[in-house]
Amino acid sequence: MPELSRVLVTGGSGFIAGHLILRLLADGYRVRTTVRNINRENDIRATLGRAGAEVDRLDIVAADLTSDGGWDEAVRGCEFVQHVASPFPARQPDNEDEIIIPAREGTLRVLEAASAHRVRRVVITSSFAAIGYSPKPSGQPYDETDWTDTNDPVSPYVKSKTVAERAAWDFAARPGSPEVAVVNPVGVFGPPLDGNLSTSVQIIDALLHGRPPLLPRASFAVVDVRDVADLLIRAMTDPRAAGQRYLAAAGQPVTLPDIAAVLRRRLGAAAAAVPRHQLPDWAVRAAARFAPPLRELSGLLGTPKAVNNSKAITQLGWHPRPIADTVTATADGLLRLSSAVAADR
Repeated sequence: MPELSRVLVTGGSGFIAGHLILRLLADGYRVRTTVRNINRENDIRATLGRAGAEVDRLDIVAADLTSDGGWDEAVRGCEFVQHVASPFPARQPDNEDEIIIPAREGTLRVLEAASAHRVRRVVITSSFAAIGYSPKPSGQPYDETDWTDTNDPVSPYVKSKTVAERAAWDFAARPGSPEVAVVNPVGVFGPPLDGNLSTSVQIIDALLHGRPPLLPRASFAVVDVRDVADLLIRAMTDPRAAGQRYLAAAGQPVTLPDIAAVLRRRLGAAAAAVPRHQLPDWAVRAAARFAPPLRELSGLLGTPKAVNNSKAITQLGWHPRPIADTVTATADGLLRLSSAVAADR
């Protein structure tokens, strides 16, 4: 296989970044990735190696979104940059600037370094959070023309993704800036590479363990992490993607009870603990007043947010997996991890 260009992937220990690195290496690219703590290098190499990656074409360097140090070295010699890293707190911070400032300033640091080293294109992994958290007329789908209004009552995370993407497009408008493309995934599921589970994958893990015992009718759109990686590469290489946003969704939103039903239907005995009974919306909203973790969930009740994923499909030839296959692959991956941990004991 001929050796292709070098690509920088920021945030190499993350869920999306891990699958993106796997795909880039499989496609023949040389890859450099950043981590905040270089002590993570051996773990990342081991994780990717177990997944079948040829890690001899992978360089790992230290760089932090909150500091200027390391970004010049990280970008030097790269033709493309995939900016995936972004703060994702375990809980919403009391001070929204704790997440908004690193997201915005980190994106600008990456773009400044990319501009200085004449990178051809920067692809930014944004989020549906930057598209779909301001009201639309009932039933109208969200697409790439929509923006979340940060003046609306949105969470710090949603605001951070919107502010960071807006800053990226402002930067891209400067003369001499590298090409920019943006991918906005919905809830990202798929097979985990290690035990450091993303927030979305934790939902499937909880269901397999019987939590919550009563299922809220929260709804969200789903996309497979492997399809996100595929779209990120298409956005990197296709000339038509320069200056474009792409909503990454496999289809219309599904509810938590829908996902539970897929697990029971596809996994049989392995899904014995998956809850069956639903919790009324009014009960979720009432409990959310006293249980902060339920506040985000209560915002996903009611009419699902319809999405339009046709732009990535028609313009870039992207073909996402069916949602049921993604849910099943996520659960299968979690079960394999659990078996591997048990075997090591």
